[in-house]
Amino acid sequence: MNVDPRGRLVAFEAFDNLPFVPQRVFVMEVDDATVTRGGHANSCDEVIVALRGAATIALDNGEETATVRLNGDHAPLWISAGILIRLENFEAGTLLLVCASERYGDTRHYAQPQKALITGEAAIGGRDR
Repeated sequence: MNVDPRGRLVAFEAFDNLPFVPQRVFVMEVDDATVTRGGHANSCDEVIVALRGAATIALDNGEETATVRLNGDHAPLWISAGILIRLENFEAGTLLLVCASERYGDTRHYAQPQKALITGEAAIGGRDR
């Protein structure tokens, strides 16, 4: 993220600042603070950035759980394939940018964590990427 007197700029240039080349990028806007999103593990890696507002991301790798509060500081959260995620406790007007390593049609969703898909570096955390 670049910050100067004009504001903040989040850029993905040639995607060399991400742990994968995105195959899908989408924006999630949530106005209702009581909404819960996710509740599944994916077959792809994801990087989530809060562009506005805040949300809590609950993570479960099948052995341990953790929560991360994305709060608009533009710090990315890298979530490995196989980790069950639940997005909750949104601030009204939250805007999340999500980059995924697979196209939607190629992505599988699982009701439980998938240990065989989880990479070590992003297992629980990976926020500094």
